[in-house]
Amino acid sequence: MESVPPRAEVTVYSPLFSPFRHTLDGSAVSIGRASDCSIPIKDRYLSRKHAEIIAVGAAWVLKDLGSANGTYLNGTRVERDEALKPGDRIRLGDTEIVFEATERNTDRFIAVAESKASATIAIPVHEITDRPEAVDIARLQTLTLLARELIEDRPMDELFGFIVERVMEHLHPSRAAIALLASDGKSFTKVEVRRQDKNDSSELTISHTLLADIVEEKKALAFMDISADDKLSRAQSIIMQGIHSILCAPLMIGNAVVGVLYVDYLFTQRSITEDDVRLVAQIGRFAAIKLETTRLREDAIQKRIMDEELKTASNIQRRLLPAAPSAIAGYTFVGRNQPSRVVSGDYYDFAVRPNGKVYFVIGDVSGKGVTAGIMMAGLQVAFRIFSKTDPDPATLVTQLNLALKENLPQSKFVTLFLGRLDTTTGVIEYVNAGHTPPLWLHKRGVTELTESDLLLGVVTRAEFVNRKLQLDAGDSLILFTDGVSEARNAADADLGSNLPLGSMHGASAELIARAVNEAVIAHVGAAENLEDDVTVVIVSRSA
Repeated sequence: MESVPPRAEVTVYSPLFSPFRHTLDGSAVSIGRASDCSIPIKDRYLSRKHAEIIAVGAAWVLKDLGSANGTYLNGTRVERDEALKPGDRIRLGDTEIVFEATERNTDRFIAVAESKASATIAIPVHEITDRPEAVDIARLQTLTLLARELIEDRPMDELFGFIVERVMEHLHPSRAAIALLASDGKSFTKVEVRRQDKNDSSELTISHTLLADIVEEKKALAFMDISADDKLSRAQSIIMQGIHSILCAPLMIGNAVVGVLYVDYLFTQRSITEDDVRLVAQIGRFAAIKLETTRLREDAIQKRIMDEELKTASNIQRRLLPAAPSAIAGYTFVGRNQPSRVVSGDYYDFAVRPNGKVYFVIGDVSGKGVTAGIMMAGLQVAFRIFSKTDPDPATLVTQLNLALKENLPQSKFVTLFLGRLDTTTGVIEYVNAGHTPPLWLHKRGVTELTESDLLLGVVTRAEFVNRKLQLDAGDSLILFTDGVSEARNAADADLGSNLPLGSMHGASAELIARAVNEAVIAHVGAAENLEDDVTVVIVSRSA
């Protein structure tokens, strides 16, 4: 018998969106920035086709597709195909993917089958209230009791089970389930199932055509007397042989279907009517409203906590980023940061030494938010300590790399450009460790300095090369992060290094910084359209 991989799913976590689950169904699952990937993620540290998870025999295997920044499994870079086991953590850029491969807990799962089935009763949701349940005192009492029970606030983790238990109590079905739809609208994420028979562990399965009627047509549905219909009794889409009646209703927020309420009656002669379908639909409406208000309440609480933490972190970070030197004869400097989030992963700094030399540095810590901000603070401390011995840039960057390699997580790294200006001669010695190429503005035009070494935090024994340029009167060195070069307009085109600087030879650092900022904003349309932090450092020699 041909071996098959176990049932599996992955949960995707990213600072760019809310977590979501993706079911592994036997076909290869591609991951990357490309929109045609099975799991497309707009993470700038991902390659277009970064990695994939494939079924090999009875296992799921992780494969790196030659990505630029690597794929990490439990903190170790993937150099060859790796078999996955439950709980494994896959890191790609700022994205983490958790793999789970276990036999399904049938109290937490509803399968979607490819077989077709047709509803016996189907009522569009907008018609549900056309026949108020007030004509049936028992049903009205059921809705009133349920509405009263749902008034009390409960944590979201408890609310799913509570709703299903109330459905079991009031409707007395054989089984009941509530499930939220996945982002594809064709599978489920969070599921809660309850059963009258505690020994029943059978898996719930819904026909994809039934699910399409609920989601796309927004209908409450019923199947009745399944055993009397040969076609339906043979269909795999029916939950199990012998089911007499099934009712399903959509959970709707506004005009969007976000989940399904399901009940069935096994081995019973109970007749299902349109009023039963309407009742289940009304209960589904109550459940959806309660789930949404609970989500909004918990989101608001979490957001308030996060906002306070981020505000504090942002204030600390702003105090860490220094003012540019302002009293050095013959030179002007600018250091400026505009975070796309409250806390930035970009970094810049200056250190003026007693011998008249000025160190300047710009960097980009992989990731965003508080974690990147903490890493940036550590980098700043190391820079200020090591620069006190007046090392050449290559030595200083080597020291920074060793410090970062000891403390950075395996999947994190830093791009960095570090220079040292001799204010007497105008000579700049510099090292570029994988950072965006800077621009040298001189009287002959603008030159992009493309030579670069390895980025920081990846290899312990990396070698860095001192390079030099002569900053003559009127010249400037313009440094920036990829928030400038990769700023995108409405047509999804990057700004690149096409900055309007050709006529600015002799301008001050402040005027050049202003021109760079205006070019970025003009390209993206407005500051709120920025997708990444924008940081610039300008070193200008007066004309």
